[in-house]
Amino acid sequence: MDEPDTEEEVVVARIQAQDAAFAELDRQHRTYAVRGPIRVEVHGERFEVPLTVRDVRAALPAELRTAFDDEIDGAPPAVAGRLIRKWALETIPGDAIDRVDVLLRAEQLAAGLGTAAA
Repeated sequence: MDEPDTEEEVVVARIQAQDAAFAELDRQHRTYAVRGPIRVEVHGERFEVPLTVRDVRAALPAELRTAFDDEIDGAPPAVAGRLIRKWALETIPGDAIDRVDVLLRAEQLAAGLGTAAA
């Protein structure tokens, strides 16, 4: 594959790689339990990432909790995971594409994929 030569192409390639990694996580049969927020280091910074409904809700600012509760309470099972990801991203500092790297790394660690690059 040719190397991207513009900044925009680099960003698009990064987003595509993130999407592919999340899709792979979604295809795996999940047999693990998440016991509290996951601590990760990404791009030289440390983060604590909530991955459960309870932990995401606790990490959200008070003014967002009602909206979170309303969305989660009305979500069908096939959508619940995406909603947890969406709201977990709200708890991670930084720009959008870096926050996705952090969330992806936390999910990979929770799934036992500790050697996956972020």
